[in-house]
Amino acid sequence: MPGLLSCWRRSFFIIISFSLKSWLNESDLKVYIDTLTGCFNRRILDIIKRRDLSHCSVVLLDCNKFKAVNDTWGHAAGDRALQIIANRMLSNTRTSHDIVIRTGGDEFMILLFRSQATDAIAIAQRISGQVTSHVFVVDGHTVPLSVSWGIAEVNGELDVAIQNADSAMYRMKHTKEG
Repeated sequence: MPGLLSCWRRSFFIIISFSLKSWLNESDLKVYIDTLTGCFNRRILDIIKRRDLSHCSVVLLDCNKFKAVNDTWGHAAGDRALQIIANRMLSNTRTSHDIVIRTGGDEFMILLFRSQATDAIAIAQRISGQVTSHVFVVDGHTVPLSVSWGIAEVNGELDVAIQNADSAMYRMKHTKEG
């Protein structure tokens, strides 16, 4: 499963950083893992929101034209596309500092600890470029993949930063007609 090993390493960072003693049992950890991508799932946000998130940036990513991939090539192809995108996110973030979350469907969030907006922009651009340049072939056809993204620094409430990043992501998505 792509990214699962990275996700487990990240989970140990969370255990240490957030002192989550209830997570010491491996079966408890599974509740917070998205089995398709190996990323965390949105349940982890309930834990993270309780912590100090100063010096943290949020990157939201959404797969462009994902419904068309599913409708044209089937859900197995859509699942593989999500795995490719998640793998790019996991490989471009710091294992010991950052958390990659599949928030639902074709949307992802990256929490970049100890980073500023400029760091988040650089990471989002790198991920976007790698996703776009990936040759995704289904049944002998090349299927283009791309993502739209938005970033925000956490200056208080995580939910406010998520809303700001979401607005920026959808502005980009509509500009790209994604």
